[in-house]
Amino acid sequence: MNVSIHQALIFDLGGVIVPHDNAVLYARLASRCGTSWPAERISDLVRRGRWGTGAPISSLHEALIEQAGYDSAWPTFVEDWCCHLSLDASMLALIESLSRKHRVLIFSNTNQEHWDHVVGLSRGALSRFETYLSHEIGLEKPAVESFRMVAARAAIEPARSIFFDDLPANVDAARLAGFQAEVFEDQPKLEALLSARGVELF
Repeated sequence: MNVSIHQALIFDLGGVIVPHDNAVLYARLASRCGTSWPAERISDLVRRGRWGTGAPISSLHEALIEQAGYDSAWPTFVEDWCCHLSLDASMLALIESLSRKHRVLIFSNTNQEHWDHVVGLSRGALSRFETYLSHEIGLEKPAVESFRMVAARAAIEPARSIFFDDLPANVDAARLAGFQAEVFEDQPKLEALLSARGVELF
């Protein structure tokens, strides 16, 4: 690994490496529930849970069965729960390239089932990165403390590290924690920004 003026490059997962469409998820779940549970109501139920900080997704499955009449067993539920996730192969290749010359971290709000799914989509590539996953550390973005925890566990100086996320609220929180941080829009803009900051891409 080459010496870099940046201690670490930190990337969000969803919306950066993993495109997702939550509307697809809620519609899929609603299709297996009673007619009084449209996608909007399913969305409200999902959002009430603390799935990103370690609450078991099996509890959501049980709640959907008991409250919404969800009609499928656990294996089908896991398929439904992950149906909205895909992988941006070009972004993954870029981050793999960056990791050969720089320290690359992934900091994501996620849960075990989603993480296992996207690792599978990447044929294991994502599991080879240094990861800080909300369901493992017990804190989610945009909590400023979550960024401080990542900095402490990774033993990095926030001011010498750059964080990228597609959500402005998460970028703002990272800045409050002392990180350099930028909103991710697309890969060409990311590459231009990294190059402008002296980060060797390939």
